[in-house]
Amino acid sequence: MTVNPYNDEEQKVSQVQRMFNRIAPTYDKLNRIISLGLDNSWRQRAIELLAPFQPKELLDIATGTGDLAIDLVRTIPSIKSIIGADISAEMMRYGQEKVRNLGMEEIISFQQEDCTNLSFPDKSFDAVTIAFGIRNFEDIPQSAKELYRVLRPGKPVVILELTEPKNKILKLGYDFYTSKFIPWVGRKISDDDNAYDYLPKSIAAAPQREAMLQIFKEAGFTETYYKSLFPGTCTIYVAVK
Repeated sequence: MTVNPYNDEEQKVSQVQRMFNRIAPTYDKLNRIISLGLDNSWRQRAIELLAPFQPKELLDIATGTGDLAIDLVRTIPSIKSIIGADISAEMMRYGQEKVRNLGMEEIISFQQEDCTNLSFPDKSFDAVTIAFGIRNFEDIPQSAKELYRVLRPGKPVVILELTEPKNKILKLGYDFYTSKFIPWVGRKISDDDNAYDYLPKSIAAAPQREAMLQIFKEAGFTETYYKSLFPGTCTIYVAVK
């Protein structure tokens, strides 16, 4: 099932691009609030799973304002370059400013890309990362094939994504939080009323856990697994070419 931010007539990729351009100024602040500050620790857990591969050249898709790319450079010494790719130029503009302020311009660069049709040659990267972005993709199976294409053999894609908890009691609290609190906070802080109504719907509509792994298996990845983070509201997926 496809869920769009604004309407059912326009392509999802165009709507997602417009939505993130609108919310870019408040994105980082809202991300901290609605994740209850857990987004930083979640990114670190994903980095821990990537670190043993010792990547040098890395592609960070749906890079947004560059938080994961920055954390990767700080944490994994082997990294020589990261291309942060995103459909939203405005999100990347904020990312570029953060990278400049940290003096990381020689390692992290930004490039506007459509993840269903990446501009990079085959076997360009030692790793691909995606944090909180894959549920927004227009065509996840096609994107998985593109990730496979640009990865070198034996190298991983590591994905961090929001998920619904399996526990029924936790799910009740989660449903209230995502359907009531998140949209309310989003309307208070963001300039886009639709964006944070879309968030819980996009989580529910996205493939989760085994279903997500199956997509990557069908794209050609040989080793796949996921790791749920307490309380099940975030999941790390790892797929190795």
